[in-house]
Amino acid sequence: MRDHSKKILKIILAAAVAAGVILLCIFLIPYILRLRDEAFREAFSEKIRSLGILGWGLMLLLQILQTVVAIIPGEPVEIVMGVMYGSLGGLLICLAGIALGTVLVFCCVNRFGMRFVNRFINSESFDKLKFLHDPARRDALMFILFFIPGTPKDILTYFAPFTKIPLLRFLVISLIARIPSVISSTYAGDAILEGNFAGSIIIFAVMGAIGIAGIFIYDRIIKAHNKK
Repeated sequence: MRDHSKKILKIILAAAVAAGVILLCIFLIPYILRLRDEAFREAFSEKIRSLGILGWGLMLLLQILQTVVAIIPGEPVEIVMGVMYGSLGGLLICLAGIALGTVLVFCCVNRFGMRFVNRFINSESFDKLKFLHDPARRDALMFILFFIPGTPKDILTYFAPFTKIPLLRFLVISLIARIPSVISSTYAGDAILEGNFAGSIIIFAVMGAIGIAGIFIYDRIIKAHNKK
């Protein structure tokens, strides 16, 4: 009965987060459209610069939160980073936040085990990842899974401590593998800031197509290795 209640609570929480993201997008649309005006873009950039270290800190905390709370989608956060701090600046903040969030998850999973995991994700998905316990192929496969767009990277982060992979090694593998995906999102955000809406739409379309393909590739990899 308790497990059933937890599942219902997680569904409600996921729906609330999804609704929040949708409402936030609706709220931001008028401001995004105004970025076509050069004067507004300059004023927006000046406002961001005036935030200084506070702006960087708030966005860093947002990225850490997104890494820990797996149901929060990562792409919108990365796009916002690109809008606010450009493709390179956004990339650096994203990677720093992902690194700190990953360390937090890793330490909490090692300390509290499945009690911590079950508060944030559905641990039943771990059954499909048991092949990653093999040290001989673990590192290479983790790199591939983090590199492929559309894969559940947050679930992989929660699962990694159970494979006995050292934290530093996992950080290096996952962060390097994430760079192409993250920078494509921050670049799209930067394109919006520059008023290049056509370019950002093309990037979104390509990212979406690659993401869909990535989901199928991920599923094929999981099935192939679980058969072995």
